[in-house]
Amino acid sequence: MARISVDVPERLKDEIKETAERKNFKSPSEYIRQALREKLEEDNELDPELLLRAIKVKQGDVETTDIDEVIQKYE
Repeated sequence: MARISVDVPERLKDEIKETAERKNFKSPSEYIRQALREKLEEDNELDPELLLRAIKVKQGDVETTDIDEVIQKYE
């Protein structure tokens, strides 16, 4: 297994240790690994609205607007 070192304040280290124990993790490291897996999954999850827009664009189901109209609207 690869190793990554991270410096954290003492208070955060204590909170991680206490939470890991309370949630019955084998160690604080296992708790941190699980938290990282969950955060990575969340960060890599596609926003359903953006996915729908991308599908519509790919299918050609989009509205076009003249750039001059856009500029005029926001002037």
